[in-house]
Order: sequence, then structure tokens, then C-alpha cells
Amino acid sequence: MTAQPSAGRSFLGTFGLVGLAMALLFAVDMFLAKTERAESLVGAARLFGEGRALMQSGKNAEAIERIKDAIAIDRGNRDYLRTLAEAQLADGRTADAESTLTELLESDSTDGLANLIMARVLVKDGKLPEAISYYHRAIYGQWKEDGSGSRLHARFELIDLLAQRNSKEELLAELLPIQDEAPGDLKTQVRIGRLFLVAGSAARAADVFSGILNDDPENADARAGLGEAEFARGDYRAAERDFQVALRLAPALCNELLMLDPMERGIGPAGRFRRSLNLVELTRNDASQCAGENPSPELQGLLDEAGKALEAHVGGVQQSEVAEQNLDLAEQIWQARKKECKLPPAADSPLTLVMARLTQ
Repeated sequence: MTAQPSAGRSFLGTFGLVGLAMALLFAVDMFLAKTERAESLVGAARLFGEGRALMQSGKNAEAIERIKDAIAIDRGNRDYLRTLAEAQLADGRTADAESTLTELLESDSTDGLANLIMARVLVKDGKLPEAISYYHRAIYGQWKEDGSGSRLHARFELIDLLAQRNSKEELLAELLPIQDEAPGDLKTQVRIGRLFLVAGSAARAADVFSGILNDDPENADARAGLGEAEFARGDYRAAERDFQVALRLAPALCNELLMLDPMERGIGPAGRFRRSLNLVELTRNDASQCAGENPSPELQGLLDEAGKALEAHVGGVQQSEVAEQNLDLAEQIWQARKKECKLPPAADSPLTLVMARLTQ
């Protein structure tokens, strides 16, 4: 009778040891799995880092393969997928980039950076209305870091795009809210004032420039901007006064403006003709530089026409008529440059200021 309890205790002890052994094996297995997972993630991060380095070197096709290898290991990494889309866009694979971003946005439509990259893809494909929609999603989306700064950057990118396309009504609609959101530094405020001029809102531009001059009366850019705004509103006496002040504050900039401006009074037909040629040459050179080796057929045709205009021999009788043709050609090149080039022209360059006045 005493053997039965002993046998029971032996069975329970053996069962307990087996259970303990199984628990230890499970713990070891989990530890090894976590170690293997951690090592895999390290490998994925290394591949991703290599991909980023290749992107910075302009080797986008190779970068795409490295990043895809990283994603194969760490499939849920949204940073990897966003960067893959950027590499695909940089390599001209807009359909692939759109597919990658669609996958990201299906799981989180509020992803600010993914929406911004999608907007850039659609701009590259010439789908401007759709791109504007994604820019707005980026502006109001969620960002991992510096949400307010990232949203402001996205809005300014949209604003620059609309300014390039000369979409005045849409540009004005984007500029109105940014007045309260943008930093208060003078450089940004001058930029906003000039953008109001591009949008055709001379009154708002004048208000911005006047506000800058209240804080910094010696700001030559703001003084020249105020002169342009007053000129656009037909207040020529005030415009002349402000341009004279700007000339005193920044003589080099204003002299260059005066030497380019074909609308200046008193220069005569010959002077207007020379300045029209200068604008044709400057717009041609600027467009050629930003478009690179493969401009669109439209832009290439305009560049060829500009070359012929610069080589043509024009008699004094014809100069007035040809000057008008040259100015029209310079405007066409400028508009084509805005459509084709990724980077907008410098907002405060003399060429930009003169062309903005001509196209008003």
C-alpha cells in the first residue's frame, strides 16, 4: 500500500521536470528567435544605409535594389518604403513609385511624407490637379518629426509650384493662410511679399513690404518690392520714390534692374531693342541650365528660336517691331522654364523681378 504514493510522487516529479525542460527549451528558442530577428534588422538597416548612400551619389537604380533587399527583411518598415518611392521617383520610375506609395497610403492615409512624395510623383507625370490634392493631404497630415515645420515646407513647395505654373488664383489661396503660419524673419516675409506680386495681389504685397519696412526701414529688398507693388497699382510717383530709395540702399541690384528693364522711360527704340535681346539671352541661358541636356521639344524649339534672334541683324527701322517679338519670346521661354525645371528661379534675382513685371 505504501508503494502507490511513492509511485505517484515519482510520476509528478518526472512530469514537473519534463515541463521545466520544455519551458527552458521554449525560452531558449524565443531568445534565439529574438537574436536572429535583431541580427536581421541590423542587416536590413545596413542595406538601407547603403541604399541611401547610393541615392546621394546619384546611383538610384542600385539604391532601389539595396532598399528592396532591406524591405524583404523588414517588410513593415514605412521609412524604407518611403525612401524606396523617393529612389524610384529619382530614377524616373514614376509608376513604380506610385505603386509603392499607394501601398503605404492604403494602410495610413494621413502619412504626411508619403502624401508629399506622391504629390511630387504626380507633378512629374503632369497630373497637377491630383498633385495639389496630395499636397493638401501632406499639409494637413501626420509627421514623425517637426510637424509644423514639415507642413510649412510642404505648403511652400506647393506655392512655388503654383508660382511656376502662373496659377494666380490658386497661388493666392495658398498664400493667405501662410501669412500667419510662416516664420517672422525678414527673408521669409520678403519672399511672401514677392509671391503676392506673382499672384497678382499688389495690395497685399504692399502691406507685407510696408510691414517689413516698419521693422527695418533700410531693407532694400522690401523697398524695391514696395516700389513694384505701387507700380502695379498705378501709383507711379510713389513707385519712383521707393525705387530711388532702393537704389541708394542697394545700388548694384537696382542698377542691374534698370539695365534690364525694357519698360524704362526714355531709353528709346534702340535701348529697348538692346534690352529685349539681353532678356532673350538671359532667359535662354537660365532655361538651358536648369533643363539640362534633355529639354522638352517645346522648350528646345524656343531655345533654338532664341539663338536665331540673338544672331539676327536688325536695322534701325525694324528695331521697335523686333523688340516686341523678342520680349514675347523671352516671356514664352520663361513660362516654359517654370513648367519644366524642378527648381524655381531665384525670387530676388534681377531677371526674375523684371520678368515678373513683364508678365503681369
